[in-house]
Amino acid sequence: MTRTDALRQWHELQVSQLELEVQSAALAELERQKREVEQGLLRYAGLFDQAPVCYLALARDGRIAGANRAAAALFALPLHELPGQPVERFVAPACQPGLRRMLASLDADGASAAMEAQLFDGIGGARVRIEANLDHAGEAIRMVVSDVRSHEQNDAALRRAFAVLDNLGEGVAVADANGAIVAVNPAFSAISGYTEEKAIGSDLGALCGADASLHALERGSWQGELSGRRPDGGDFQAALSLRTLAGPDGGVAGVVAVLSDISRRKQAESALQDLHRNLETRVVQRTAELLHANGQLRQLSAHMAAVKEEERKRIAREIHDELGQNLLALKLDIVQLNERMGGRQNRFARRVAAALDNIDATLRSVRGIMNELRPSVLDLGLAAALEWLVNDFRQRSSLRYELELPGEAQLAVIGNDQSLVLFRIVQEALVNVLRHSRASMVTVRLWVEEGVILLEVEDNGIGIAPSCRERPGSFGLIGMQERADALHGSFALNEYDPGAGCCIRVRLPLPTNQ
Repeated sequence: MTRTDALRQWHELQVSQLELEVQSAALAELERQKREVEQGLLRYAGLFDQAPVCYLALARDGRIAGANRAAAALFALPLHELPGQPVERFVAPACQPGLRRMLASLDADGASAAMEAQLFDGIGGARVRIEANLDHAGEAIRMVVSDVRSHEQNDAALRRAFAVLDNLGEGVAVADANGAIVAVNPAFSAISGYTEEKAIGSDLGALCGADASLHALERGSWQGELSGRRPDGGDFQAALSLRTLAGPDGGVAGVVAVLSDISRRKQAESALQDLHRNLETRVVQRTAELLHANGQLRQLSAHMAAVKEEERKRIAREIHDELGQNLLALKLDIVQLNERMGGRQNRFARRVAAALDNIDATLRSVRGIMNELRPSVLDLGLAAALEWLVNDFRQRSSLRYELELPGEAQLAVIGNDQSLVLFRIVQEALVNVLRHSRASMVTVRLWVEEGVILLEVEDNGIGIAPSCRERPGSFGLIGMQERADALHGSFALNEYDPGAGCCIRVRLPLPTNQ
């Protein structure tokens, strides 16, 4: 074999191999297409069989060649018995001629013909709509039979739905998958100001906000508030709800927007906020006025207390200077007169002795009144005044009294005003203990620390109940509070615990000049 023959033979083998590969690929493609066709036929058969509408395939003579489950249900026969049956058998006799004429009029151009007919009474006698056309080959008839009653019911349901929609107080707009509005109700036009003609075809995102529309498309729904402008330039506010509509394939087929007019509610909220702001301003103003008035009342109370103390001091001094001195002079005169008489007249001597006793009692009474008005012992200092006060109460009752005082250095820094207030508070506290506490022991403590004067009056009695503390007639407690407030101090009672006694605590700042 020559070289040329060998090359030619090798070339023929290569060509044959290539032809085989091409044929193999073509066969594989044909097989794939065959499988796709078969799968498509299976899907079509499934859709055909499960369709809710009656589908029929007829021969040219009107006999049933194929039917789906809906046809078997409509004609009240098992599915396997339908093939070979003439379709006119299931139609009422009066409608059979019309059905034959419609089938005979079908052309191979694919044009459809339709009629309404009544089914045979034996299968219910329902009114149906029959639509038919020829296939492309002109050899078979395709027929659809639907129940007219279901159409009428659907139409009635649609009319009711549209009636509800038209009378709904909320605005409703329906848009397609591209966001173009396809339907609106009157309330939507009333709220937004867009008539149906202007709204249809408009972009829903332009009317309801692009962000809201995008959010609804991404997540299926969106709710919020919308501030918009009507075509006439007016503003409106609405609560907006967007929800997507699912299509047959599960994708987004459209969007429904529901608007609720909240303009009046927003106006009411704005008015309410204005009222709140005005009220807060008035409360602040009124609070300032009350604080100012309270400050004035405290100043007046402090002034009245000071005036009262001055008046007490003046009256006590006048009683001492006038009444006390006169009584003392009268006593001395009577004593001298008695001495001159020498006791010669017993009756006169007895009268003189009685008069002297009355004068002594009157002098004691005058001294008591003077001490009640302003104890002269106050001039000796706070410690002496408190010791005198405690001893005075000790003599008037069976209670045990304890007095704890600081050293002279701490007492020296307490000013006259503070001393007078502390004395009066202790005096009022001891009066309350004596009248109301049912205590057996009272302790008075006074000390100074970190620039503050501290006073405690504690007893082991029944305590002061909250109802008694807040009683309008509790002038003693009020008086102690006012005296402490007058010097920028504080007054407090311990928390009520029945049987645990009462403790009054007073804090006063030291005089600034100390």
